[in-house]
Amino acid sequence: MNITKELLIEKAQEGYTVCYADACPLRTQCLRWLVGQQMPHTYSSYRCVNPHFEGVATTECPMYRCDQKIRFAKGMTHTFTGDMPKRLESAVRNGIIRLSNRTYYFEYRNGSRLIPPALQENIRKLFRDNGWTEEVMFDGYVEDYDW
Repeated sequence: MNITKELLIEKAQEGYTVCYADACPLRTQCLRWLVGQQMPHTYSSYRCVNPHFEGVATTECPMYRCDQKIRFAKGMTHTFTGDMPKRLESAVRNGIIRLSNRTYYFEYRNGSRLIPPALQENIRKLFRDNGWTEEVMFDGYVEDYDW
């Protein structure tokens, strides 16, 4: 684990949803469990994973967040090129909005919200499904935790 104790404490103080499933096989690599271990004892309440929710504390836990950094795309202001047909741009934009929502689309586009790997692939697929054969380029990439 390369994540710092200070960052875990910061996330705990920000109200990050934590987990205390000590029997979970993924706990030592899960951000939710690691942050929970740093929760200040002075907090009377905080957000916690429901231990009775289906799949929690299993190898297929839906609340699991890996403690390894991943590669997020940042920004799409250069994704829609000048030689791209307007029909294609409109179809892809509407497809991204259907995958997330209108607010997120604009945040993804201007780079204020990072684009996770699965969504990057879905965006590439939207382009391919609409006939675009060139590589889809995002404005940049950053390594971060998938909080």
